[in-house]
Amino acid sequence: MSQITRSWLAFAAMGAGVIHLGVAPGTAIPAAVVLGVLGLAEFAWGVGVLARNRFLMPRVALVGAFAPVIGWGFALLAAVAFDNPELASAFGAFPMAVASFFNLVIAAVLGADRRRTATVSSGSAVRAPKPRRQAPACLYLTGLMVGALAVSMLTTPALAATGAGINNPHANHGELDLPEQHHH
Repeated sequence: MSQITRSWLAFAAMGAGVIHLGVAPGTAIPAAVVLGVLGLAEFAWGVGVLARNRFLMPRVALVGAFAPVIGWGFALLAAVAFDNPELASAFGAFPMAVASFFNLVIAAVLGADRRRTATVSSGSAVRAPKPRRQAPACLYLTGLMVGALAVSMLTTPALAATGAGINNPHANHGELDLPEQHHH
């Protein structure tokens, strides 16, 4: 797996973590604790992947990537089953959809990498994988920038749609505070 792909997954994990941390304050205390712990774990995993340039605890990360998606799915099902739309609306559809997208991408890539590694180590591969060369610095930095911009383009509006973004007294929310112009 390339350095750039690992970096993108790290950014996605940090984006999902920040979103889960932003959603947590608007939910009931048990859900807030779970989302808070999950958000911190996702963020820490992303930072660790960037720092170590390898996937940390890939099996745990794979399960951890699916857990919030499954949990949100159960919350939506419970809201429908108990005819309680407030249950689902506390999480915010857009922020949770963006975080779930990030988590599903992480799970898919980790699952594919795990499968590829298992195939190579079991000897059922037809040929040994080629050793990877490191990308040139300019290509790596360009890939890093593209990944960071892509994740931030999704994470920023998702965070703005959470309780943390809506209740921020310093947020603009579309109102411009322009200085008054005095004409003499």
